[in-house]
Amino acid sequence: MNASIDPSVRISRVPALSTRQIEQLGALAERARRTDGRPPFAEDLERSATSGAADVVVTLTGEADELVGAAFAARQGTRRAAELLVDPDRRGQGYGTALLNELLEAVPGELWLWSHGDHPAARRLAARAGLERARELLQLRRSAAAPVPETQPPPGVRVRPFVPGQDEQAWVAVNAAAFAWHPEQGAQTLDDIRAAEAEPWFDPDGFFLAVGPDDEVLGFHWTKIHRQDGSAVGEVYVLGVAPHAQGERLWAHLGIPRPRSADGLGTHLTAVGLNHLAAQPGVREIMLYVEGANAAALKVYERLGFTRHAIDVAYRRSP
Repeated sequence: MNASIDPSVRISRVPALSTRQIEQLGALAERARRTDGRPPFAEDLERSATSGAADVVVTLTGEADELVGAAFAARQGTRRAAELLVDPDRRGQGYGTALLNELLEAVPGELWLWSHGDHPAARRLAARAGLERARELLQLRRSAAAPVPETQPPPGVRVRPFVPGQDEQAWVAVNAAAFAWHPEQGAQTLDDIRAAEAEPWFDPDGFFLAVGPDDEVLGFHWTKIHRQDGSAVGEVYVLGVAPHAQGERLWAHLGIPRPRSADGLGTHLTAVGLNHLAAQPGVREIMLYVEGANAAALKVYERLGFTRHAIDVAYRRSP
């Protein structure tokens, strides 16, 4: 361990976090959020750590078993990813280096490590460990009061709410096809959607499915509302269209010529979700995440009034 670290602080690999450590991690994460203005963990990875599903957990504990920091790794879609957090009051004292070194030693092969907010300290830590800056995930925001283009669904297509207990399998199939290129989103399973349905934020009335004449699911717009500190932010949580319903292929699939002024399915689903979020009590802003390398999507969202708000960076250790 780094010689500058308080000798009373212990670094340990543990099978899973204890109930007390889970509570301490939540308090630690909240302090970090207030310090940095961003949550320190991705929701799915944090859930893996607190549910016992993480395959590697490293803790830093001080006197009276106080949690000083933690790192954990788990499957994130088709990849193995990790998070690392040190108490804001203990930063700059070598704890992050100690955690990262222990984590890298414990996890063989390829590993993706997230930095939420692209902190300079995380950049330095990654550089010292020889990690590659491999992915940027942008958070965009727009005012909920900004105008939304008026759109109409394609002929023969209607938009209805998601029905729990009925639509899970169809959603998993369309999501997998729409996001076959995406390492996390495209790997969602029935267990994942059912776990989301159990979350307090889940609202089927804000989960829209575009269906064809035979009720075939062609696309979806899943929205979400974050409520914290007395404020609410709407989110374009996931928006996807089946490959055969994208662009000109939709009209061939429906077996009709494209009307001159027809809106695309993705355009209409976007408008439906934005209007829904803007109508929810307390929502003043709407956010979404988009890959920094996805120039086409960035142009679409910027035309809708979204601007860059924050960035998450994934650093990669090659296999």
